[in-house]
Amino acid sequence: MSIPLPTRLLDDPTPEHSAFRSMCREFAEREMSPLVDEAERTGRYPLELRRKAARAGLTGLSAPEEFGGSGAGATFQVIAIEELSRICAGLATGLTGGLGDHLLSTVATDEQRERYLSPTLAGEATGAFAMSEPDAGSDVLNMKALAVRLPDGRWQLKAQKMYITAAPFSDYLFVVAYTDPERRRDGVSIFLVPSDTPGIEMHELDKLGHRSMETAAVFLDCELPAEALLGEEGAGMHHIGRTLELGRLTHAARSLGVARAAYEYAEEHAKTRVTFGQVIASYQAIQFKLARMRISLRSAALHVMDTAHNLEEGRDTTMDACMAKVIASEAAVSVSSEAMQIMGGLGYMNETPVNRCLRDAYLYPISEGTTEIQLRTIARLGGLAG
Repeated sequence: MSIPLPTRLLDDPTPEHSAFRSMCREFAEREMSPLVDEAERTGRYPLELRRKAARAGLTGLSAPEEFGGSGAGATFQVIAIEELSRICAGLATGLTGGLGDHLLSTVATDEQRERYLSPTLAGEATGAFAMSEPDAGSDVLNMKALAVRLPDGRWQLKAQKMYITAAPFSDYLFVVAYTDPERRRDGVSIFLVPSDTPGIEMHELDKLGHRSMETAAVFLDCELPAEALLGEEGAGMHHIGRTLELGRLTHAARSLGVARAAYEYAEEHAKTRVTFGQVIASYQAIQFKLARMRISLRSAALHVMDTAHNLEEGRDTTMDACMAKVIASEAAVSVSSEAMQIMGGLGYMNETPVNRCLRDAYLYPISEGTTEIQLRTIARLGGLAG
């Protein structure tokens, strides 16, 4: 006899949030599900999905209404990311806006918003955030990228960027570079660079997971107009700090979506797989696995939603976002791993998506600042380290 297992993690904060979650789930199952296998197999992102997401109101969730966004707030954004990532994290990464939209909304000039933000929110253009380098991932200030102002006011930019999500199909790049290396943190600036600018080369990277989201190494040796500077010269780290805080939260929501998917696959298998005359969900060993998986999921969900709420309230969420990322990324790995164990040989086959969950999950303790970086920040903010 099948043992019923509860599926609810958290109540949404309001009826509007619940209705929005249902809309996101319907969109993901209707529009994303048919595209997953082909996108994962070919490694090509289906750009028409962005246009469909724009028509559904899912792009620019965090962008203010005055600029064409939804102005919906962080709680709505994490709900969307969780539901879309439950179907496919790689495809979800390119849909709901985030770091770039935040920078364009808060820092850009009117002309820059018209050129870059408006078509992005319409699903007609895509930006890529180019900060990481071969020798400077989490250690941003160790980067070598340099922009030098020319006598006529233009910029000469030289940089080698690595692991840049969405770069191969991007229309423009946010490039982080030194404009005054001697000032270190106060010498970092951000540039808006069209991807077809002469002097840019991209080399696609082959990855373990997120195979439906294209990624590249980007090499830049190009001249830019004066108006390519985003925000004030030397204020790049200030803008990046707030942006990365939001990035850690959205990363945690993506991790939660993947973990949920893995759990659901395992739960369904446990309730239908019969061995020795019984469904395996009737065995205590499987029940304990599923129980611990649910604990991890609920803990991650609580951290994600609480951080999103605090962010909307204008509170300092630096530590909250770090904690949410650690909890959710570790949940994605552990829950996906246990799901594969529960499913046995079937889970190891590519015909079932639980192995994709595990491959995707291994990204999350690494990107947007490794778990070790988050733990160091939590210790420092908690007064445990200098």
